[in-house]
Amino acid sequence: MNSKVDVTGKSTSINRTLQTAVVSFALILAVCLVGLLIAYAYVVEDNVFNRLVNSEATYLEQVYAEQDRITQPRFPFMTVYASWHELPASVYELRERSPERVEFPTATGGTLHVQTLQLGGNEWILVADVTGFEVSRDYLPRLVPWIGLIFAIVLGAAWLLSFYLGRSITQPLTRLSNSFKQSSDTAAPIELPQHLPPNEIGYLADVVKSSVDKLQAALQREADFTRDISHELRTPTTVLKFLVERVDDAKGLTAQQGKQLREMVTRIEETTTVLLALAREESVQTESLSLLAELESCVVSHRKLSGLDDFELHINVPSSYRIQANQNLLQLILTNLINNAILHASEPVLHIELKGHALHWSNPVGDQTPENVTESSVKGPASRGLGQGLHLVKRICELSQWQLETVVEPPIFRVVVQFK
Repeated sequence: MNSKVDVTGKSTSINRTLQTAVVSFALILAVCLVGLLIAYAYVVEDNVFNRLVNSEATYLEQVYAEQDRITQPRFPFMTVYASWHELPASVYELRERSPERVEFPTATGGTLHVQTLQLGGNEWILVADVTGFEVSRDYLPRLVPWIGLIFAIVLGAAWLLSFYLGRSITQPLTRLSNSFKQSSDTAAPIELPQHLPPNEIGYLADVVKSSVDKLQAALQREADFTRDISHELRTPTTVLKFLVERVDDAKGLTAQQGKQLREMVTRIEETTTVLLALAREESVQTESLSLLAELESCVVSHRKLSGLDDFELHINVPSSYRIQANQNLLQLILTNLINNAILHASEPVLHIELKGHALHWSNPVGDQTPENVTESSVKGPASRGLGQGLHLVKRICELSQWQLETVVEPPIFRVVVQFK
């Protein structure tokens, strides 16, 4: 079975289940209501007969009390008997088994309603043959077609309701499952269908999209980390391996090789710190931070900057300006930009200024500064660095959804980080 059939099949199954449940419930409810209505009609009819017999029994007792005689009932279908033995044998037997019974069937299919009388200290029995007056039993066959029509109307309305409910529930689920399937096939971000209902289905879609987006972001960070760490650490690892072999051969290291060894160790340290920060889930968690406070913290704790007595640092950032950022990533950006100015600047001068929502870093450079300095291992010919700092800054800005721009206007090199 292909995936398309799977999606529609599941939706059809939900729809059919819902339709079956609604129609079955409507049918059961209709049967119960019609049965209750028929039972009510029989109960009402029997109570009318019972009240009529009771009324006639009261009349006969009243006549006997006033005239001291037993008179015949006023209704021709009623008869007074002196004892139960005068009634049909089937009625007498039922009476023996159920003394409280007032309705008795006859052998010919008729119905008798009875009421005992106290006339002159003796018990008499008033019997009403109501067979000819039972309307419910006579008219019930005539009502069967109407009952069938009512069932048909109820079932039709229930099916229409179930069809509407099924479409309302299954169509959004079908569109949602198709979106998830398309996303899984193309590895693209999930695009939710338009006009999802604002109920549990819409909430479920938002939750699933958020979870899948987080999972895809985590997988992308893992892929970027694996690719970057493989690329960025290959060169320093090779150099370190060569230098270690030199040490093992007891040849020693020249001053240039010792400097190279220290640079490679620094490069591995900085690269590993940034890549690990980018790969962690915590890197997407942000908070409101004071930009000036974070900048001052990086300046004070910077070990290279603290050892330079002639370095001019000018900072023009309002203390009230705050940004929504991950503190660890923000400090990595600030530290790497300070490193870039220390290692690449032609003069020990750095200006840091906030203009609107853009943080400008300006320092003097030589005439041969390349344009694509944010790419890995790209640096100017006079640079003593490794060409790695701005590439890592670019990676962090991409993760934080900030804009990074570099402007080369000799003798000034400018880096602009646009926060909003």
